[in-house]
Amino acid sequence: MSEVLFVPLIRRPLWLTFFDSRVPAGFPSPAEDHRGVKLDLNRLLLPHPDSTYLVRVMGDSMTGGESGIRDGALLAVDCQLQAEPDDVVIAVVEGQFTVKRLVKRTGEAWFLVPDNPSYPERAIDEPDLFDVWGVVTHVVTETRRGRKKAYVCVS
Repeated sequence: MSEVLFVPLIRRPLWLTFFDSRVPAGFPSPAEDHRGVKLDLNRLLLPHPDSTYLVRVMGDSMTGGESGIRDGALLAVDCQLQAEPDDVVIAVVEGQFTVKRLVKRTGEAWFLVPDNPSYPERAIDEPDLFDVWGVVTHVVTETRRGRKKAYVCVS
């Protein structure tokens, strides 16, 4: 079961300094001339604020893949977007929430596929018992565990 958090969205811009250069994850490169520009974080993360909500992930079925989703992450979910093949979605299957990758295979076969190969994929063979609530657009994951709780409050 996933915990759905409804968080009031700030409608005024939240300007942060953004350095438009890539930071190497391998060995450091000689410093470039880094000049920061302002970036509105709300506009980037919440292009459709009236149809976007946050979900906290419970479990590890999406770890180990390209999505970068791990237990405890917050997901920005946009309900206005139409789900496409290979999107990560929040789905309801037989009344239960789940986060999985929506995959289309040969013909008209659709599957909900976890990024973690230890978990089974699920064929969507009963469309009446399945619904996509939204498309995951961003993942917020802490690198210093335990601090996110201080900023995300559930009422």
